Amino acid sequence: MKKFFTLSLLMLLTTWGWAQHRVCYTDQVHERLLKEHPEMAQRMAEIERQTQRYVASFNQAEAATTVITIPVVVHVIYSNSNENISDAQIQSQIDVLNEDFRRLNADKVNTPAEFAPYAADVEIQFVLASTDPNGNPTNGITRKASSRTQWGTNDDMKYSSKGGVDAWPTDKYLNIWVCNIGGGILGYAQFPGGPAATDGVVISPQYFGRTGYVQAPFNKGRTTTHEVGHWLNLRHIWGDGNCSVDDFVSDTPTAGGPNYGCPSYPSKSCQNNGGWTSDQFMNYMDYVDDACMNMFSAGQKARMRALFAPGGARESFANGGGSTPPPASYCASKGNDASYEWIQTVKVGSFSYNSGQNGGYADFTTQTVNVAQGGSYAVTLTPGFSGSTYNEYWRIWIDFNDDKDFDDAGELVFSAGPSTSAVSGTLNIPSSAATGAKRMRVSMKYNAAPTACETFSYGEVEDYTINISTGGTTTCNTPAGLSANNVTASSFTLNWGAVSGAVSYDVRVRAQGTTSWTNFNGQTSTSLNVTGAAASTTYEWQVRTNCSGGSSAWSATQTVTTSAGTVTYCSSAGQNTSDEWIQRVRLGSIDNNSGNNGGYADFTSLSTNLAKGSSYTIYITPAWSGTKYREAYRVWIDFNQDGDFDDAGELVYSRARTTSTSISGSFTVPSSALTGATRMRVSMKYNAYPSPCETFTYGEVEDYTVNIVAAREAVAAHTVSGMEVNIYPNPAMHFATLSIAGGISGEAYTVRLMDMQGKVIEERTVTTAETTFDLSKTKAGIYLLQVIDNQGNQTIKRLSVQN
Repeated sequence: MKKFFTLSLLMLLTTWGWAQHRVCYTDQVHERLLKEHPEMAQRMAEIERQTQRYVASFNQAEAATTVITIPVVVHVIYSNSNENISDAQIQSQIDVLNEDFRRLNADKVNTPAEFAPYAADVEIQFVLASTDPNGNPTNGITRKASSRTQWGTNDDMKYSSKGGVDAWPTDKYLNIWVCNIGGGILGYAQFPGGPAATDGVVISPQYFGRTGYVQAPFNKGRTTTHEVGHWLNLRHIWGDGNCSVDDFVSDTPTAGGPNYGCPSYPSKSCQNNGGWTSDQFMNYMDYVDDACMNMFSAGQKARMRALFAPGGARESFANGGGSTPPPASYCASKGNDASYEWIQTVKVGSFSYNSGQNGGYADFTTQTVNVAQGGSYAVTLTPGFSGSTYNEYWRIWIDFNDDKDFDDAGELVFSAGPSTSAVSGTLNIPSSAATGAKRMRVSMKYNAAPTACETFSYGEVEDYTINISTGGTTTCNTPAGLSANNVTASSFTLNWGAVSGAVSYDVRVRAQGTTSWTNFNGQTSTSLNVTGAAASTTYEWQVRTNCSGGSSAWSATQTVTTSAGTVTYCSSAGQNTSDEWIQRVRLGSIDNNSGNNGGYADFTSLSTNLAKGSSYTIYITPAWSGTKYREAYRVWIDFNQDGDFDDAGELVYSRARTTSTSISGSFTVPSSALTGATRMRVSMKYNAYPSPCETFTYGEVEDYTVNIVAAREAVAAHTVSGMEVNIYPNPAMHFATLSIAGGISGEAYTVRLMDMQGKVIEERTVTTAETTFDLSKTKAGIYLLQVIDNQGNQTIKRLSVQN
């Protein structure tokens, strides 16, 4: 009966045509290519290292990026008239790619509010090639009739010798083969680093474009968006594993597997997914229906843009590939609704214009901002609000080369936000800038960084003329003699020396390790009292001078550390440790083999750094004087520093009663945690869970300090003692190589391969740049690779084994 049911189910699935669920074959093709081309693993590891270096320095709000244009050639291979899709269907797919990668898609309004701030314009566009490899005019489409009805996934369609069509040079064109793959497979792509001859994307014709011969629910062109995402080095959002595997992107929540159909928000597949409410199932790199996809994330944008940076795997496309003629006039940009917020005042150097509300766009090119080559000018941009204040992002562009766009390198000259008040900074005019009148565009957008040519929901855009003259730089001097005094737990006073010719001073302050400044602009004295600071926190600050003709450079960064606040914690202890006690606690650089301390010990003099958003493993070793008793364990961290452990998320680890001699568990530091010194309590109690403030009969309690620091860049390569640590391939079969980029310079590292319960499977000392683990006898599953340096600093990397 069971065999009959299985056969019947198979027949039903065949009848329905597997495409009722999205089937992308990129990973299977990738595994095949790795076996056929073993050298590909090394190339991909190099690409990943370059990607992680780029991502680590990428700032979504400040990056001055140009729009990359990708020439596309579509090779149509058909066995019937349906498969010989029309030019209109092909153009509809190009239109979808441009809408999706530039975030111009109409359904972007469906992105949930939780993810909308992370949705990105990737600033990559696509155009059908206008010139073939021989320099002849083309419409970017080739067509070939074939008697073959299915092509499979072995890349035969990419070779004329096998009945297909040879690729056009893959460093100049995105090759897309449209042919019937068969087996219900919608499409597949090749990751960067694979063989040049097969580089590109393959799509079945009924899933290509959004008009003509298309089949629901994959009839809106998102299959090609998905596969081009792979071609641009994106993984599926669930990392092709489970809740312990990631996709190397920080702003796509961990997912337990693919989502199908059209899930209702919120839909969460992993309990420990970094605090997100839902899977990001509407991401183009999931498996949902076309109509339910609507976004790439900023983190995915950074990965894709890395390919076009110097040294990137697709850098050739950024060096003139696919360039288009300059437009005849400037693109339009505006806010559709300026009733809630608008641009109130624009100040650049001595220029100031109080424009007020202008309905979303205003042409103020009759207003001229006068600047000089090589000059540096203070900028202050002030929003106006009709009632409530909102987070606004700001950008200024200058069309230095007069080509009627703002896409060229260096033309994004100012970026700030989010802020609910005025933002300030510096506008620098290159000494090489051509003189004369140029177009300057100022854009303010609610809740996301604007692009130069978009129409967005809320905010405003204003165009001005900026006149660049010959002449030197500003002579405004940077303040000297910086100092801080009157330091308390919540305030401090900043001081600096007076500068001749100063009109005012700008001061900016931020907690050390964070990226967002708090600005105090237009100070007319040489001191500033800052209030509302956090206790036991180090702040960075800078000051600059505003003169009548411009502003100085910012001073060198100074620091000031607030004093400790008065936080008192409840007592907790075991009354009897004659039978059992906490022997050892390890977390980060803390490794305290303390022994029996009579029921309670204050080890708050010991500390380790924990980064927001990062995961850590704590190890607890119990000891008994004789008989092993069952002990239960709990660990709390006072993330909001309010003197108790009662708040949600502050119980970071709990282990039911056990006689095990090796206790370990992992936790993630929430992004909402306050920075600075924070109390951690470790409690072991006989036969029952402890609470954080109790005195119990048997067991022990120990208190420690953890120092919460700003979030690390969430990249696959973590830093240990200045080295970039990476594992490849990941997922792995049979072997995996641990690499520390740049070499280890003779220092010895301890490397441990552990299971998810913290059991050490293999431990070795590493003094070379790379070490390889033989996984041929390791069961499939998720493992941890821990690297520890001589100072006790550690990083832990997940490894998926698929033997």
